[in-house]
Amino acid sequence: MTTTSTMIEGGGGLNAILFTKLHLLQRPLSPVMNNVYATLLTILYVKIVLEIGSYVRSRYDVPELSRKFVHLAACSFVMFWPLFDPNHWGWRLNVTVPVVMSLRLLYKGAILKDPEDEDVRSLSRTSSPTELLFGPLQMTLIMCHVGLNRYMTQTGIIVMSSLVGDGIAAIMGIEYGRHVYRAPLSGIGPGRKSIEGSIGCAFGTAGGMLLFSYVTGIEISRMGGEVESTNYHRTMMPMAIVYGIISAVVEATALRNYDNLILAFAMEMSVKRCNAGR
Repeated sequence: MTTTSTMIEGGGGLNAILFTKLHLLQRPLSPVMNNVYATLLTILYVKIVLEIGSYVRSRYDVPELSRKFVHLAACSFVMFWPLFDPNHWGWRLNVTVPVVMSLRLLYKGAILKDPEDEDVRSLSRTSSPTELLFGPLQMTLIMCHVGLNRYMTQTGIIVMSSLVGDGIAAIMGIEYGRHVYRAPLSGIGPGRKSIEGSIGCAFGTAGGMLLFSYVTGIEISRMGGEVESTNYHRTMMPMAIVYGIISAVVEATALRNYDNLILAFAMEMSVKRCNAGR
């Protein structure tokens, strides 16, 4: 399994792409500048995502679609991890956007409370500013935790992949949900679940694990142990399926408005349980 320590020994970041592979630089960037540029790229990415989310909301007038589009794009922030150079403390700048967004959501949801604000319109179901303090804020806080404490680890990949599954579940439920059920806790209020959404959650989590693992180079192995490279893909697929099923069950039964936190916590505990069983 790839960890921060192994990344530090091997170096990397933007230099690995621009200097080593593409030969676009005459000399490598300093670790500081590498991490600054990587941070600017993540900021640019988020600006584009928010603009598209706003367009989706105004074009289709389906709040949940714009929310989940931004949600899915936020999960993919882990794909920027390899751009940071862990030889310098600046790799922690990978959480710059989540930290700024957390403060922004707190301000707009608890203080400004403007229902016509673009963030409120794009990230809430009912244009209620207080909704920013639930799912969206939970998401950015989870990103902060993962980016600082689970950077370049399989736990970070699995947690964020489960949130991909959560986003896919909502979209599948909206578009294809025909077999509806109501779980004891998740069904409080207007919330309902569908079998199609739960299946989407499982496949979304598994797909997120495969994608994020491939992009970041982080191996996700059985019981958290090392595997031979020739057996990696055979080992990865069953683990992706197992974690996909776990995320689907948790997402279907989690307390409404706190499902992001519950899902992230459950997945992290699942990884720890697997590691303890080695």
